[in-house]
Amino acid sequence: MKQIDQHRQEAFVQQLFSSIAKRYDILNALFTLNQDTYWRNFAAAKAALKEDNSVLDVCCGTGKLSLSLAKYLGVGGQIISLDFSESMLLEAKQNIQKSPYQQKITLMQGNALKLPFAENCFDCTTIGFGLRNVSDIKSTLEEMYRVTKPGGTVLSLDLSKPSAPIFKQLYYLYFENLLPFLGNLGFTKNHPYYNLPASLKTLPHQSVIANIFSQVGLQQVTYHQLTGGIATVHLGKK
Repeated sequence: MKQIDQHRQEAFVQQLFSSIAKRYDILNALFTLNQDTYWRNFAAAKAALKEDNSVLDVCCGTGKLSLSLAKYLGVGGQIISLDFSESMLLEAKQNIQKSPYQQKITLMQGNALKLPFAENCFDCTTIGFGLRNVSDIKSTLEEMYRVTKPGGTVLSLDLSKPSAPIFKQLYYLYFENLLPFLGNLGFTKNHPYYNLPASLKTLPHQSVIANIFSQVGLQQVTYHQLTGGIATVHLGKK
């Protein structure tokens, strides 16, 4: 239980992502068989952005979801990509510099629980693979709701909990045993990927997260389960 509680503490999360930042993208692609690219592209399409929209990407990590979203924006569209890990933002900077979207994306360091923006700023507010690591899911969604314009969209993409019996058992066998073992190869002191299963265990089921979307005031809440329920996209309108 101590480990499960620890993984949501801000100081621990900072240290964790600092240690894995340089490996984060390549290991994600490897462990998901590149399904993470499909998940992000699906989420970006579901955001239904207009060319001139303003977007806030919370817990942006290495910027991959921001890059998927940027494809749908025109010259007037802008994305602010926010994360509290300096190491992850450095990786995001490198990814964005290699893309054709540098003029559309601004990186910013900040906390998902205390977004440094006034109310009703953004047409769309997103979070990718972040809800399972924040210390308070509802407060994070309340902040995302607060800074989103009336009529705007709040979107979350994250890992989730598959329900098909045999597939579910095989998935958890892989996720809780093989994946942490492979992820920790090369780490001589800390073993950060042993905390990955805890982040999913304490993440509410996708149906419960949909209820939290409604509780913070979002309307027309829907969710889409991908790859047998391994990942889920949640959407709501303010």
